[in-house]
Amino acid sequence: MGFENNIKKGAESGIQAIKDGTNVVVSEVSKLLKISEKKIDINSYKKKIEKNYTTLGELVHRYLTDGVTNPLDQADVREVLQNIYNYNERIQELQSEIEIIRSMGTSQTEGNNGELNGDNGEEKEEPESPGDSEGKEDAETSSDAGAEQEGEGQKDK
Repeated sequence: MGFENNIKKGAESGIQAIKDGTNVVVSEVSKLLKISEKKIDINSYKKKIEKNYTTLGELVHRYLTDGVTNPLDQADVREVLQNIYNYNERIQELQSEIEIIRSMGTSQTEGNNGELNGDNGEEKEEPESPGDSEGKEDAETSSDAGAEQEGEGQKDK
């Protein structure tokens, strides 16, 4: 009987080791998935910044050709600049979140079954994700520029 008990204990410890290893793998995959999601959001914000820089250049050019002495005093120019600032700020936040995720030890994520600080990886107090606000904000910042571009015979992008 002692031999059977040893085999049973060995099998149980082997099964536990497999479970522990699986939990570590799941935890690491969860971390990589969260990092990838944040990188996708960062790239989305970077694309929005590029669009806003294009809009900003078009607005400033138009105002200068129309004889406006300080185009930065125009509300639509300030709005585009604010969008760029906000997007850059959000990118910094996401990069900080990525560093936090990377620095988390395996034991911290194992206890949460892949959850980050108990919040399932969801962002806190963020009203919109990059995809949700893209149409609204880009339409706001480029609607005036787009309408005036058509009047100038330029193509919309």
